[in-house]
Amino acid sequence: MKKCKLLLIVGILLSTEVRSQNTRFIDSVFTTIDKTTVGYSSVFTDNYHKMDVYIPKGDVLSKRPLIFYIHGGAFYAGDKSSQDCVDFCTQFAKKGYVAVSVNYRLANAFLFLSDKKVQLSTVLRSIADIKAALRFFVKDATSTNQYRIDTTAFFIGGYSAGAVAALHTAWVTTESELDQNLKDILKNSIKTLYGDAGNNGYSNPIKAIFSMAGALYQTNYISPGDVPVWMGHAKDDATVSYNCAPGLNNPLVVNLCGTGKLIPELDTAKVLYDTMVMQTGGHDWPGLGNKGVYFKQAVAEIANFFYPMIGKPNASNGSFVETQIPKVYPNPANHSLFIENKNMSSSSEYTLFNIIGQPALKGILTETREALDISKLPRGLYFLSFSNSNYRSIQIVLD
Repeated sequence: MKKCKLLLIVGILLSTEVRSQNTRFIDSVFTTIDKTTVGYSSVFTDNYHKMDVYIPKGDVLSKRPLIFYIHGGAFYAGDKSSQDCVDFCTQFAKKGYVAVSVNYRLANAFLFLSDKKVQLSTVLRSIADIKAALRFFVKDATSTNQYRIDTTAFFIGGYSAGAVAALHTAWVTTESELDQNLKDILKNSIKTLYGDAGNNGYSNPIKAIFSMAGALYQTNYISPGDVPVWMGHAKDDATVSYNCAPGLNNPLVVNLCGTGKLIPELDTAKVLYDTMVMQTGGHDWPGLGNKGVYFKQAVAEIANFFYPMIGKPNASNGSFVETQIPKVYPNPANHSLFIENKNMSSSSEYTLFNIIGQPALKGILTETREALDISKLPRGLYFLSFSNSNYRSIQIVLD
């Protein structure tokens, strides 16, 4: 399968509407932000369970997307105040997100580097903490609504260890995915994948993820239906391999598989993804923050990748217009493709684009259930786009 490029969708979306000079969620539309430090756990009160929340100053939007940036540091170092954390969250808050730099539990360096069970239990604890922080915002949205978060638009990611934590938080969703060793470690650490850091009774939804120099412990954690991912990685990264190697280039650390090994798994599972792969850059390029060319490029690409997944603000009253997904089936499709949506206007135009952005099929919807003949189209990956900007583009696979 050809690589799935969601940036194409952005081009499609922007070609069907007149884009203003500054587009919220892509460009910086705010000049100043407010930052506050908040404890997010209902169980723990230490610094490991604090987060810095960046909010665009003067924003009136009633529902805003949330994005987490999780710091690096090999799971035994690092902090939410690192320069890359500050720069990333500041930039995304200026784009109109509520951006959060979150701390999580770290291990003792000596114990971590000498014991693989400690390494795995530490990653599990980071998952528990991130989920508790997500639930903090769900809880707020259903009570005081201080942060005015759209709970359907939660994005998480990070750098190095933070990216590792984000990938596992999003993609390891059931204990059946774990081998027996990990199940035993889970039981002796955070008990369940829901975690032990509190805010119980609430969900921890994730819309999509991003990874800067991150990796997975097991590539089979990727499954059909997993949330989309953006990944940035340098091929000469010796700390978190682009392919598979012991973490930190240390034989005493568990094996991790980076972007190069995840791509074919994502293709097989038909999970939406995009990548920024550099020949050189090592492991430290995200840590440079705004001083790094690749970091700034990554911020722009991540914003573009997430943009089609977010509802669009109504400029007239500050409310939030949720973009909708028409029912399209079957997917994958072979001979016919059906579009069904009771709320869709019968005058809406549709276009099916191929992977390089060429229109392969177009027309006007005349029924609430429209049948498209796709039997003569080449097999592969397509994107179905609609003239109504409230409707999201949809990835279609013809097989």
